[in-house]
Amino acid sequence: MSGNRLSDDDKSETNYNQNLEKLNGLNLQEENEVSEQDKCTPTLDYLQSIVEELYLFNKNSLENNTEKVSYNKEILNEKVKHVLTLMKTNEEAAVAENKAQYFFLLGKTWSVTQPVNEECINVLSKAVKLNPTHLDAWNSLGECLVHLKRFSEAKYCFLASLKHGKCKVILRNLSIIMREAQLLTSENVKENLNAGIEYAKEAVELDTNDGESWAILGNAYLSLFFRRQEDKLLRQSINSFEKALKDPIASKNADLHFNRGVALKYGEIYTDALLSFEQASILDPMWTTAKETLEDLIKYLTSTQTLYQRKGQVKSKRLQQMTESLNSSFLGLYNNKIKTMKGHVMLEHIPLSKLQTGFNANKVVCGRVVCVVYNQEPVPYTFCLVDKDLSCIVVSVYNLAQGRGPIIGDAVAIPEPYLTNIDAKYIKQTFQYPSIRVNLPLTMVVNKKNVSAECVSQPQFLSKQF
Repeated sequence: MSGNRLSDDDKSETNYNQNLEKLNGLNLQEENEVSEQDKCTPTLDYLQSIVEELYLFNKNSLENNTEKVSYNKEILNEKVKHVLTLMKTNEEAAVAENKAQYFFLLGKTWSVTQPVNEECINVLSKAVKLNPTHLDAWNSLGECLVHLKRFSEAKYCFLASLKHGKCKVILRNLSIIMREAQLLTSENVKENLNAGIEYAKEAVELDTNDGESWAILGNAYLSLFFRRQEDKLLRQSINSFEKALKDPIASKNADLHFNRGVALKYGEIYTDALLSFEQASILDPMWTTAKETLEDLIKYLTSTQTLYQRKGQVKSKRLQQMTESLNSSFLGLYNNKIKTMKGHVMLEHIPLSKLQTGFNANKVVCGRVVCVVYNQEPVPYTFCLVDKDLSCIVVSVYNLAQGRGPIIGDAVAIPEPYLTNIDAKYIKQTFQYPSIRVNLPLTMVVNKKNVSAECVSQPQFLSKQF
């Protein structure tokens, strides 16, 4: 999900009403109308069946992406015209049975065509005006407004429907819209992302076997992880994706596998990440992003391993010259006691060869950058570090602004490094190397100086819209 920034503050009832006025001057009626659920509606039942057939055809056409897409689109347009003709022919009888339901079905028919037109918005607006408790109509109206990038109005529709009941589809859509870039500001980003998680949780609670709800929850956790960089959020995201895969229907969704791959990649669980991207490309062969992401990750892992094994392809004599000048002064502020929650502590400067797997508390390492690994994506920024003993290690830095990373020859000190031994496999390839993961670039010292705040940037998780 991506887009331009717009201010949004729909918290107050005043703002809700303003958004509502945009929907063709819609004013909701009081819920005092007699329920029409028990009425006999043969015409509407017939129209609903043909609209459902239309939706099924469209869904199958989108999922089975082949060279026949343009041909299927022509057939779809003909089917839409046919259904609209039937709608017009049966309008009088259908309106007599249930006017709100007729406008809902008419709006659903229009919504199949892309881009969505104003006629679609108009008839769906009439449907919710006539029956404010019609959750499906609210949802369809909200989704159509999303396609028109009228995100504030779409958000209002989803929220307004909650006054009349809850359904998992609307809760899922609310979770997605809360992450929409155009609705995020510096003031509400944390609140919106947390709300997105809560809405997705509610959807899961309504049906714990629905894989799509679990997938949306995984996306919500992943979005917040990119903002807060808490390992717990990443684990929750991955766990949600795993539960989504248990649903046979959801497991056929390429987006689910791709987003799971993104989470696994950030967790440096590379074997599973590669398999997820592969599965996404298999399920949706025409989605080039999935295939390219898989290929880029393979290239990244291959290059990283090769450069680590060859110490940046720098000759031994040159390595000696680069590292012989390293001394305690290059530790910068870590050459003195630093303030921690346990008081003032002096970090022990140790060689790279003495690092233990996991968190190395009260330790600091220092070395020279001997190479920078090319990566199609800016995150992570990866380089190889060689210390005075000529030991080499890979360093992956997350949340670093593009173009702000250390370059070849820079001296880098890393406090309390977290060491991971990468061991990934894909087909006949194996990738193995030790790696230090740095989530907070501000903790690094480069050429005796602290990394400045302008060098930090948070990546953004972009998922497909509904």
